[in-house]
Parts: sequence; structure tokens; C-alpha cells
Amino acid sequence: MTKIGNFLFFLSFLFCGFFAHAAGTTVQSSVDRNEMGVGDTFTLTVSVVSTDDVDVQDPRIPDLDGFDLLNNWQSTAVAQKLVNTSKGMQFETQRRKEFHYMLSAKRQGTLSVSSFEVVVNGKVFRTQPIVIKVGSQGTGGQIQKRPSQMPGMPGSEDPFEAMDQAEEEIFNQLLRQRQRLLQQQMGQAPDENFPSAATGLPEAAFRSLPTNPNEAFFISVEVDKTEVYEGEQVTVNWYIYTRGQMETLDRLKFPSLRGFWKEIIEEVPSIQFTEEIVNGIPWKKALLASHALFPIKAGTAVIDEYKIKSRVRLPSQGLGGFYGRPYEYTKSSARVDIKVKPLPVEGRPSDFTGAVGQFDVHASVENNTVPVNQPVSLKVRFEGAGNAKLIDLPALNLPTGLEQYDTKSESKFFKNGRSYKEFEVLVIPRQEGDVTIPALSVSMFDPQSKKYYTKSTQPISLKIVNNPNAPVGSSSRMAEAGKPAAKPTVPENRLPDPVMVWEPATQASVLYRPWLWAVVYGGILLGLLAKTQREFGWGRRRRTLKELVQKRYKQVDSALSKNDYRKVGVEMTNIFYVILGEVAGEGGASQEIERLLALMPPSVRRDHGTEIAKNFEIFQTLSFAPEEMLGSLKDTATMKSNVERAKKVISSVISAVEVK
Repeated sequence: MTKIGNFLFFLSFLFCGFFAHAAGTTVQSSVDRNEMGVGDTFTLTVSVVSTDDVDVQDPRIPDLDGFDLLNNWQSTAVAQKLVNTSKGMQFETQRRKEFHYMLSAKRQGTLSVSSFEVVVNGKVFRTQPIVIKVGSQGTGGQIQKRPSQMPGMPGSEDPFEAMDQAEEEIFNQLLRQRQRLLQQQMGQAPDENFPSAATGLPEAAFRSLPTNPNEAFFISVEVDKTEVYEGEQVTVNWYIYTRGQMETLDRLKFPSLRGFWKEIIEEVPSIQFTEEIVNGIPWKKALLASHALFPIKAGTAVIDEYKIKSRVRLPSQGLGGFYGRPYEYTKSSARVDIKVKPLPVEGRPSDFTGAVGQFDVHASVENNTVPVNQPVSLKVRFEGAGNAKLIDLPALNLPTGLEQYDTKSESKFFKNGRSYKEFEVLVIPRQEGDVTIPALSVSMFDPQSKKYYTKSTQPISLKIVNNPNAPVGSSSRMAEAGKPAAKPTVPENRLPDPVMVWEPATQASVLYRPWLWAVVYGGILLGLLAKTQREFGWGRRRRTLKELVQKRYKQVDSALSKNDYRKVGVEMTNIFYVILGEVAGEGGASQEIERLLALMPPSVRRDHGTEIAKNFEIFQTLSFAPEEMLGSLKDTATMKSNVERAKKVISSVISAVEVK
């Protein structure tokens, strides 16, 4: 091989992945291998990828000098992913069309496949040339598939091979599901020969799956345990299943999860779909969120619904797999009841402070030699599987000469289910000498063994030395700690001087001035009158709805100027509650928004109900939704536009109901 040939062969690895690109469309060529023998076959693929529905003409095949064209075929694919755009979370569709060419090398040497020309929407794209290294006959290093083995290629020997493989995969999945159900009913451990689907949970105790093949999409919830102890971790995952093409994901209502301490394992900013077959029906599946929940008290805790509204295009029957017109749907996940058992009372140690899980505890100090009256940091760290954030520091039994001054803590929960909590206790030594901080014993509860267990730290020895910077007389020897302090001596025949005249103190004399009490009582009376007037509105006309919202708008405008989108959402949500509560006669936020709309006058509800609900949902999302899901909603310009639109709706409602 010449130097030029080696150089061209090196360039082939650089250029085989290069592609033409313009305005959201890419065209590239690739081969399944670059080295082969004379007579061996390889496949060259020209790929056209676009985010839009474009017109793609068949490529113009160049002069294939040194190669024979044995066969060619085409394939298409459509993929979706949820991305963050200037308009919020939107689904991006990627369309791929591929042209496959099976070629055979005719002679030995370094050969080149010239550029393919592809016309896309009238624009010509050219791929990069690809260099192929051809050795002597029979030296091909990789056995290629025969034409009949190429999936989806016309002219294959077994046209039903791909269908048989799909049916076999469906059968295997159904068999695995049936095996798991039988094992759960019989209380057996899962068989390793029948692994569960990749759901992120070891073996879910509760899993909701789509049962209606005609549903546009479905929200699945998976929970690893449905019966736990107080403080024991429950892992819950939410998934979305769809058969169609999702164009938007307009709004999300996250579960409130009351009764749980919540730790976020994952809330995906970009939704990625994978294929899964459920009951013989192919679905696209994506993870929405994964949380670790810790029930706070015994009883029944409820994992409430995860609600999604989306615009979806469903496959049309009889149209060759094309999607029909889009429709909007709202779906919710199932509610899951979690039975929470109280921690056992029998055998509960006195030093149990609420740690549930498998934890280790360690204690340490920065330096074992400390000057007297200088604080030393004692750190006690709990770490293990469970929620260490719920652990309290047990009482410290410090020896004489050590004074506990201040305590602070930090904690963190990790995605793998482990966590830690570290307490930092400032201890001040008051006397010189050697002192030992005794071992700290802590009892915890292991939900796996259903028993309490105890962990202990190691004793810590401190050497307290003289502090030359301390004030005179501020330190003493530990050996002298037990001696009583000396009393001052007083001459035996000396008596205290008697007090002959009583005089009131200067501060007490002020209390005997009558005019001062008149001023005090008068001020109190005026304050009570002012508060009564403010509470009951005596002597003041009742503020109109228009005046009421104008005052609240000032707080909204102030939040807008600071770009405080959370406060904007909260203030506008409160304004809607106040206005609708007054109009419905329910006093504001004591009712849900749907209930307030139902109680409004029919004419107002008919003319403005839809706009009210739409605007309210925007500001409620600003108030509570995670930041990564807000998209452009939190932009200042978008917030101002939404606020102005909401003000117009509120003004129309007030004009319709307020007597002028």
C-alpha cells in the first residue's frame, strides 16, 4: 500500500461520517465496513434526516468504478423527543429516509465510492466520497449478511422472517408477564430466567398498564411497595405510554403527595421514548418522573394522580400508517393507597430518635488538642440507605468541663436511595486537663428485618491545654474542680450600716405621676378605636371590586419589575380566587376553581368561563410547576402579555357583575 493510499484510507474514516446540512435537513452516506476482499459485499446507506415533512427524490447513483451494484431498497422511520423551546416544552419530530445499496468489490486496491446527489425540496445535496480498502480474494475480515438476511429488503428468501421475529418477541413478553403474575400469587421470588421489563423498579408491587388499545396515551404509575413502616422508603415512577404522535405537552399537574416526605430521584427535562409491547400492542414509553417517598405517619397514605393534557395524532386506519388530525386529551394516573404500619412499640429502645433504614454513625473532631475556652467542632454523621434527613441528634452526655454551645446540621439525599445527615456540635472546654467524650449510642429501625438495632461511635479523647490569649483567671485545673470556692472574709465585729431614711428610686417616682397614666390609657383607647374602624369599616364606604383588584395589581407589577415569576403566579392566582369568590358569593379561596366557576351567574360563565380557566391555569403553573417545565412562561415579555390578557378578562367579569 502506497503512502498516498494510506492517506486516502485515513481520510475515509474522517469523511464517511461527514454530511451535507441545510435548514434542518441533513444528508449523509455511510458504509457498514471499509475493508474487504475481492467479491465480498457491503452495504452503503444514504440517509436523509429532517425535522419537517420534505420531498425526497431518489439519489443519483455515481459511477461505481470497481464495484457491482447487486441490490437496493429503501426504509423510513419517525422518532420523537420532548425538547425545551422558546414556546415551552414541545415535541420535536425527526423523519429519516434511507436508501440502501448492496455493492460488491470487483478488484483489489484502494477504491472510492463517489458522491451521491440527493434532491430535497428542490435543493441538491451531495454526500462525501467514501474510500474502500479491498484486499486479495477471500481476506474479508467480516462476514456480511446474505441478501435474504437483510431485514425489510425486497426479494428476501423469507418475507415473513421479520414478522415471525416480532410475533416471537410478543409471545416471550406475554410469557414473562404470566410467569411474574403466577409467582406473585404464589408468593415466590421472581425467576431469573424471566426478567422483568426495564421499568426502573426491581419488582413493582403495583403497576398500572394500558388495557385499551384505542387510547391515545396512558399515564402509568409503578410503586415498589404498597405496605411499609413509618419512614420506610417507597419508590414511585410515572411513565407515559402512547400509540400516536404527541405534538405538545401543554400542562402537567404533579401529585401533591400529602402524607409523604418527598425526595426527587429524577424529573426528566427531555422525554425520550422507547418501544414496549403491552398485551401484544406496541406502545412508545417514556419516563416522566421518579420520586422517593417516606410516609410521615401510620395509616393510609395516598399517591394521588399525575395529570397530563396533550395534543396527539393517532394512526389512521386504512391510510398506510399515516397519522390523522390531532386531538387534545387529558389523562391521569391511577391513585395508589399505601398502607403505613406504625413502628413497633415492643422492644423500642429509649435512645431511638426516628432513624428508619440501614445507617452507620461516626463521630469525629478536627483536633484532639484544644486550648481552654476555645470552641471545638464535634461532628456526628449518619449515612446509609433511607432518609437520614428525618434523624434527630440524641442527647449528648458530655463530661464535666465541656459545655455544649451550638448545634447545626446538613443533609443530602442521593438518587441511589442513600443519604446522610451530619450534625456539627460546638463544644467549649472550660478547664485544662484530659477529658473523654463518651461513645454515642443510637438505636434505629431496620424495615427489612423488622427489628431495632443499635450503633455506637468510638470515644474521643481531648487534651485541654492552657490558652495564653484567655483572660486572667478564666481557666482552672481539672484537679481543682471539686474544691469549693473561697468566701470573702469579713471582720467579726463589723456590722452593716443601718439605713435611716427611705427615698424612692428615680425610676419609681415616674409611676406616681397621674398625667402619665392618662396619656397611656388614652393612647390605648385610640388604638382600639382605630383597629375597630379598620376591621368593621365604620365611617368608610365599602371598597368596590375594581378598587380591590387595582390595589393587588400593584404587587403584581412590582413582581414583574423584579422578574419574580413565582410571585407573579401566586398574586394573579389569588386575584382570580378573590374575584371569583366575590362573584360566586363563596368568599374566595374556600372553594376549588371549578366549583367557583359553577356557582357564577350563567351569563358570566358562558361568556368568560373558558378564558378564566385558561388564564388561571397559566398562573397556577407559574406558581407551582418545576422551573424546567415552565419554558417561555417565565420570560418577562410572556408574563407581561399573560398578565395584560388576564386583566382584560377580570375587567370584563367585574363590568358584568358590579353595580355602577
